[in-house]
Amino acid sequence: MSGVPTTGNTTSGDGAKAAGYTEAEQKINESPEDIINQSKGHKANLSNKNTSEESKQSSREWLKAHGQE
Repeated sequence: MSGVPTTGNTTSGDGAKAAGYTEAEQKINESPEDIINQSKGHKANLSNKNTSEESKQSSREWLKAHGQE
């Protein structure tokens, strides 16, 4: 070893671990509740008059990709 401390950012042979988290832990934003909350945020973004058109377009695309047109 070179004497340099490791940071815990390891990857197993199948790529199931990164930054110290298991593959399951990395999917924390995929629960039904998380998708609903993200959807609410994107819908609020669309109705905000201070939001840029670029940001609104990004929200439209996210909503379409998640069946929330």
